[in-house]
Amino acid sequence: MRELELETGVGRETIRFYIREGLLPQPDRPARNVALYDESFVERIRLINELKTKRYLPLQVIRRILAESEGPNAPEVTSLLALDGRIFPALESTTAPVPEPLEAIARRVGIPADEIRELADVGAITVEERRGTSCLDGDSAALVEVWAELRRSGFTADRGFTPSDTRLYVDALDALAEQELHLFARGISDGVDAKEGAHMARRGIELLNKAMGIVRKRKLLERIATGNVSEEKE
Repeated sequence: MRELELETGVGRETIRFYIREGLLPQPDRPARNVALYDESFVERIRLINELKTKRYLPLQVIRRILAESEGPNAPEVTSLLALDGRIFPALESTTAPVPEPLEAIARRVGIPADEIRELADVGAITVEERRGTSCLDGDSAALVEVWAELRRSGFTADRGFTPSDTRLYVDALDALAEQELHLFARGISDGVDAKEGAHMARRGIELLNKAMGIVRKRKLLERIATGNVSEEKE
């Protein structure tokens, strides 16, 4: 443990906390009061610290990243982190520096607080507890505003539209984002500097968003044309 502390700069209590929380595996214990930590512990602890200090990711998100067997590995994540602040400057600038209370957002957009919590339950947004107050960051608040617009556009509960319907998009986009990051990180991890990588990422996101919109429209029209739509209930 002492060697692991020296290698990572992380104290033993924090390391033990990571083990309890499932961020690190249990070490090998060949004998009583003996624990062996191989090099993988050093690499994983450094990765956790990178994700915490450079991206300010909460531990539950970091746990998911570490659990993805097909996700970016440590060198690839390091390449992605080198682009920090370069890929989404416009989007990041819209994120409120201080999270907004959930109850305040509910009043502002006219959506019940329980409905906002349902969006959090399916993973569409994140609710943080700050000094006993439930809060949303800028991105989560923006998504709630979009949901409120959908409600006002006719996607109402009495027509069968519920927050749980967003799980379809959350799950699909989560799987897509995982594979996209893996492919992109693999491509830039060798010989692509941060400036070029940031340009590639920005343009790739813009162009692929357009491409996905076109493909989505075509697929919807194809299904409509072939009659592959559920019949309306009488």
